[in-house]
Amino acid sequence: MFKLHPVVSLALAAGLLLPLSANATPNFPAALQSELLLSQEPSCAVCHQGEPTSGTATTPLGSDLRAHGLMAYDEDSLLSAVQALRTEKTDGDGDGVSDVDELVAGTDPNLGAEASPLLPEPTYGCNASSEGLGLLALVGALLALVPSRRRARVPKQR
Repeated sequence: MFKLHPVVSLALAAGLLLPLSANATPNFPAALQSELLLSQEPSCAVCHQGEPTSGTATTPLGSDLRAHGLMAYDEDSLLSAVQALRTEKTDGDGDGVSDVDELVAGTDPNLGAEASPLLPEPTYGCNASSEGLGLLALVGALLALVPSRRRARVPKQR
């Protein structure tokens, strides 16, 4: 029977318990760019607060999109919600310019009168993941299969 080293056991448990990825819907920025004919993909920060993961689409724009039927990983629901915001001329920040018009202009629809250009996509954004932990779990599992090189105990003779 193999005995696992405590460090290997901990690495294996961490890799199995932590998700392999914690992504927001990675195709949504490109879908918005295509639908609204934007010069670049909008930052995930227009919809997400903090690190973009599931459940963080809580900015005024993100909340409005969700209220209009946005579903994770469903590009059709995104496009339908954007069309509803466009038709209703939704202005989540109350600055007199619709959210869709602000996206097209390259400004943040969540900032109101002090709107600034959208920041470039952070490297830790929508496509960030903790896939390295999955690799760590795999290495731990492989190490667990390597037999220990301890000497077998020889019973004392009496």
